[in-house]
Amino acid sequence: MVNVVSLKEEMYGQYSAYVNGHPEARFGHDLKWAMVLQDTYGVVIEHLIALDDSKVVGICPLFMCKPLFDGAHLLTSLFPSYFGPLYDSEQVLSSILDAIAAKASTVQYAEIIAPDPLPEDKRLPYLEQLDLTYRLSLNDSLDNIYSKVRRNYKRILRDAKLQKEVDIVVDSDGNSVREFYKLYAQLYAGKHGFIPHVEKLFHSIFSHYPSGTARIYMVRHNGKYLGGIFTFWEHGEIYCGWSATDVNTTYYPMHFLIWQIIQDGVAQGYRWFNHGESPRDNENLKLFKQGWGMEASDTYRYFIPGKLTEPLVRLYDRYSWTKKVISYLPARMTSIFLSPVIRYFL
Repeated sequence: MVNVVSLKEEMYGQYSAYVNGHPEARFGHDLKWAMVLQDTYGVVIEHLIALDDSKVVGICPLFMCKPLFDGAHLLTSLFPSYFGPLYDSEQVLSSILDAIAAKASTVQYAEIIAPDPLPEDKRLPYLEQLDLTYRLSLNDSLDNIYSKVRRNYKRILRDAKLQKEVDIVVDSDGNSVREFYKLYAQLYAGKHGFIPHVEKLFHSIFSHYPSGTARIYMVRHNGKYLGGIFTFWEHGEIYCGWSATDVNTTYYPMHFLIWQIIQDGVAQGYRWFNHGESPRDNENLKLFKQGWGMEASDTYRYFIPGKLTEPLVRLYDRYSWTKKVISYLPARMTSIFLSPVIRYFL
C-alpha cells in the first residue's frame, strides 16, 4: 500500500536517492534547491515522499508561500522552471494528488507546475499553458548540432575580430556573482522597471551546490563584462536559469555563451541543453531560441482548489498593463518590496 507523507529530515537520503535515479528528474526536484529558496525567500518546504513499505515510489516538491497579500498557497515550483511530481505508477500519482488536495484544503489553493502533462483527473479541474520550454538534444555530434544553427548566428561565431576581442570566463565557485548581478540589475531596472531577484539568491545557490553543478558563464572584453548566463548542471541537463547582457554592447555575448555551454555539455556527456521558458506570445525569444535548433514543448500549470474554488487572476502574468504600471515605479522600491510578490506570490 502506498503511503504519502511529508518529508522529514531523516528521509532526506531516501528522497535524494530516488531523485538521482529517476530519468525525468531536474534540478528543481533537488533538496538543495529547496534550501536555496528557504534561505533566500523564507518559503516553507512541504515536500512529499511516497512509500510502499520502506521503498520510495514517488516524490513531489512542494512549497508553502505566504504572501504579503491574499492567503497562503502551495506550489511545486516558484521559478525559474517547471517541476512536478516524479512517480513510478499512476497509482502512486493518485496518492500524491490526494495528499496535495488534503494540504490545499487548509490554504487558498495548490498548483502543480509540471513540464509534462498529467493524466486527466477530477482533482485537477483547471489547466493553464502560459509558457513554452525550449530544449536542445546534446545526444549528437557537435558538427551536426552546429549544422542546425541559423546562418547569421554562424557568421557571428566565426567572426575572427569578435573571437579575438572577447574571452569567456566560466565560474564554478561563485566568484563572479557580483559582476553577473550588476549586469542583471542594470538590464531589468532599465528595461523592465524592476529587479526580479535579490543578489542573495545567487550567493545562496553557490553555498548549497557543489562545485560544477552551478556555473556562471561570462563574456568579457578589455576587462569589462558584457553578458552572463547562470546555469545548473544536474541530472544530465544544463538549465539556463538567468541571463543578463549589456544592452549597449555590439559583441553578441549571448551567442558566444550559448555555443560555449553547448560545446561543454557535449564534451561532458550531458543529454539536454534547456534554454528555459518563454511566454507563448513572445515571438522574439521564440525566434532566437529556435535559431539554435531548439524545439519548443508545452508546459502545464494545474490548479487544485482549496479555500478558493477557482484560480486567481494573476494580473502580472496575464495583463500587459500591469507591467507598464510597475515599470513606472522606482526600481529600488520594486526590487526590495514588490518583486517577490510580483514574481512568485500573485
